[in-house]
Amino acid sequence: MARATDLLAIALIVFPSMVLATEYVVGDDEGWNSGVDYYAWLDGKTFYVGDVLVFNYNAGDHNVIVVDADGYDKCSASPNWGSYDSGNDVITLSSPGDNYYICQWHCDYTDQKLKVTVLQN
Repeated sequence: MARATDLLAIALIVFPSMVLATEYVVGDDEGWNSGVDYYAWLDGKTFYVGDVLVFNYNAGDHNVIVVDADGYDKCSASPNWGSYDSGNDVITLSSPGDNYYICQWHCDYTDQKLKVTVLQN
Protein backbone atom coordinates (compact mmCIF):
# COMPACT_ATOMS: atom_id res chain seq x y z
CA MET A 1 0.00 0.00 0.00
CA ALA A 2 1.35 3.41 -0.95
CA ARG A 3 2.11 5.88 1.80
CA ALA A 4 0.79 9.44 1.68
CA THR A 5 4.30 10.82 1.18
CA ASP A 6 4.82 8.53 -1.83
CA LEU A 7 1.53 9.74 -3.35
CA LEU A 8 2.51 13.36 -2.77
CA ALA A 9 5.87 12.83 -4.46
CA ILE A 10 4.17 11.22 -7.45
CA ALA A 11 1.68 14.09 -7.67
CA LEU A 12 4.50 16.66 -7.63
CA ILE A 13 6.24 14.87 -10.50
CA VAL A 14 3.18 14.09 -12.62
CA PHE A 15 1.11 17.24 -11.99
CA PRO A 16 3.56 20.00 -11.02
CA SER A 17 1.59 22.91 -12.46
CA MET A 18 -1.60 21.77 -10.75
CA VAL A 19 0.06 21.16 -7.40
CA LEU A 20 2.16 24.31 -7.40
CA ALA A 21 -0.43 26.63 -8.97
CA THR A 22 -1.15 29.96 -7.35
CA GLU A 23 -4.62 31.49 -7.30
CA TYR A 24 -4.73 35.25 -7.85
CA VAL A 25 -7.82 37.30 -7.12
CA VAL A 26 -7.62 40.04 -9.74
CA GLY A 27 -7.59 43.41 -7.98
CA ASP A 28 -7.44 41.70 -4.56
CA ASP A 29 -10.19 43.14 -2.32
CA GLU A 30 -11.24 45.68 -4.96
CA GLY A 31 -11.90 42.93 -7.50
CA TRP A 32 -12.56 43.44 -11.20
CA ASN A 33 -14.05 46.92 -11.12
CA SER A 34 -13.73 50.37 -12.63
CA GLY A 35 -11.10 52.63 -11.09
CA VAL A 36 -8.73 49.85 -9.97
CA ASP A 37 -5.07 50.30 -10.94
CA TYR A 38 -4.36 46.90 -12.48
CA TYR A 39 -0.85 47.98 -13.49
CA ALA A 40 -0.06 48.44 -9.79
CA TRP A 41 -1.81 45.17 -8.94
CA LEU A 42 0.46 43.31 -11.38
CA ASP A 43 3.62 44.82 -9.87
CA GLY A 44 5.80 42.16 -8.26
CA LYS A 45 3.68 39.20 -9.44
CA THR A 46 5.02 36.43 -11.64
CA PHE A 47 2.50 34.15 -13.34
CA TYR A 48 3.16 30.58 -14.45
CA VAL A 49 1.30 28.02 -16.52
CA GLY A 50 -1.30 26.44 -14.24
CA ASP A 51 -1.88 29.54 -12.12
CA VAL A 52 -5.46 30.70 -11.78
CA LEU A 53 -7.02 34.15 -12.14
CA VAL A 54 -10.26 34.83 -10.26
CA PHE A 55 -12.30 37.80 -11.46
CA ASN A 56 -14.77 38.94 -8.77
CA TYR A 57 -17.35 41.62 -9.63
CA ASN A 58 -21.07 42.35 -9.54
CA ALA A 59 -22.62 40.33 -12.35
CA GLY A 60 -24.36 42.67 -14.78
CA ASP A 61 -22.01 45.56 -13.96
CA HIS A 62 -18.92 44.12 -15.66
CA ASN A 63 -17.71 41.17 -17.69
CA VAL A 64 -14.41 39.56 -18.65
CA ILE A 65 -13.59 39.25 -22.33
CA VAL A 66 -10.47 37.34 -23.43
CA VAL A 67 -8.95 39.24 -26.36
CA ASP A 68 -5.74 39.49 -28.36
CA ALA A 69 -3.19 42.33 -28.17
CA ASP A 70 -5.12 44.39 -30.71
CA GLY A 71 -8.37 43.98 -28.76
CA TYR A 72 -6.53 45.00 -25.60
CA ASP A 73 -5.00 48.09 -27.21
CA LYS A 74 -8.24 49.18 -28.89
CA CYS A 75 -10.63 47.97 -26.14
CA SER A 76 -12.42 45.86 -28.72
CA ALA A 77 -14.37 42.79 -27.58
CA SER A 78 -14.54 41.31 -31.07
CA PRO A 79 -13.05 38.95 -32.01
CA ASN A 80 -12.50 37.22 -28.68
CA TRP A 81 -11.53 33.87 -27.20
CA GLY A 82 -14.10 33.81 -24.44
CA SER A 83 -16.63 35.88 -22.60
CA TYR A 84 -17.45 35.56 -18.91
CA ASP A 85 -20.19 37.27 -16.92
CA SER A 86 -20.85 35.24 -13.76
CA GLY A 87 -19.30 37.72 -11.33
CA ASN A 88 -16.93 35.00 -10.10
CA ASP A 89 -15.00 33.88 -13.16
CA VAL A 90 -12.09 31.47 -12.79
CA ILE A 91 -9.55 31.27 -15.61
CA THR A 92 -6.58 28.89 -15.59
CA LEU A 93 -3.47 30.18 -17.35
CA SER A 94 -2.85 27.23 -19.66
CA SER A 95 0.05 28.31 -21.87
CA PRO A 96 3.04 30.67 -21.76
CA GLY A 97 2.81 34.09 -23.36
CA ASP A 98 0.72 37.22 -23.02
CA ASN A 99 -2.94 36.95 -22.01
CA TYR A 100 -5.31 39.90 -22.39
CA TYR A 101 -8.57 40.60 -20.56
CA ILE A 102 -10.95 43.54 -20.83
CA CYS A 103 -14.34 44.62 -19.53
CA GLN A 104 -16.15 45.45 -22.75
CA TRP A 105 -18.17 48.20 -21.05
CA HIS A 106 -15.39 49.95 -19.09
CA CYS A 107 -12.13 49.34 -20.94
CA ASP A 108 -12.28 52.64 -22.85
CA TYR A 109 -13.66 54.76 -20.02
CA THR A 110 -11.80 53.56 -16.95
CA ASP A 111 -8.94 51.47 -18.40
CA GLN A 112 -10.46 48.28 -16.99
CA LYS A 113 -8.15 45.84 -18.70
CA LEU A 114 -5.41 43.44 -17.74
CA LYS A 115 -2.36 42.02 -19.54
CA VAL A 116 -0.81 38.99 -17.85
CA THR A 117 2.48 37.54 -19.06
CA VAL A 118 2.64 33.81 -18.29
CA LEU A 119 5.92 31.92 -17.94
CA GLN A 120 6.53 28.18 -18.37
CA ASN A 121 7.13 26.36 -15.06
